[in-house]
Amino acid sequence: MITDDQPTNFPDGVLVRVSSRQDGTLLDRTNGDRHEPEVVARRKAFCEQAGIDYNQSAYLIITYDEGRTYDIITEVSGPNTEGVYTDVLYTESGGLPLFLPVADCIGTVIYDATRQALALAHIGRHASEADTLAKTIEFFRSKGSQPQDLYIWMAPAVRQEHYRMEYFNMKDDPFWREYCETKDDGIYLDLQGYNYARAISSGVLAEHITISPVDTADNPNYFSHSQGDTAGRFAVVAMLAA
Repeated sequence: MITDDQPTNFPDGVLVRVSSRQDGTLLDRTNGDRHEPEVVARRKAFCEQAGIDYNQSAYLIITYDEGRTYDIITEVSGPNTEGVYTDVLYTESGGLPLFLPVADCIGTVIYDATRQALALAHIGRHASEADTLAKTIEFFRSKGSQPQDLYIWMAPAVRQEHYRMEYFNMKDDPFWREYCETKDDGIYLDLQGYNYARAISSGVLAEHITISPVDTADNPNYFSHSQGDTAGRFAVVAMLAA
């Protein structure tokens, strides 16, 4: 866990931490057992550093199965270390850590300091195409939140200069056009820029949104799927104060 890479934009009431390669891989994507003992031990050690009890956490599981819509939001009120198959975990329960392993996709934390509500979202290309961040903000609104009360942090993730697609069928979409750069070798996507714009258009204040400057593709402290880390994952964990 690298001190300088932790978020500083949240008001009191929430604890958010991101691990790094020095904490070891917190998910082995090449192993069918996502909760193998050595990996779980590393998760517990990372959470302990952060002042969090991993055994009390809700673990977010991302799959890329056929038919997935990548915009599922699940409210949780108690621990589930076996995992919840979803794209976003939402809670109003204090002392319940939300845990997400990532590598290149944006682990995104949304916090309402007024209502004490919290979400942790997996925002990759698929979820960005599905407008999952905007849908999550609307979910907060449906629960009584006001967008201007929300704070958002986007964790270390791959940046546009390294995020190449061989094809992208939304490059001519008016919402996406500004965030796609076509080069000779493919299309480069700005996921941070796109999701920032969607949050602003949903009513979140610009001064409440912070994007980590860390590019996982060129920072050796983080696992990067695009750079060949098919197995390793770092993690984002977020928890409302008890």
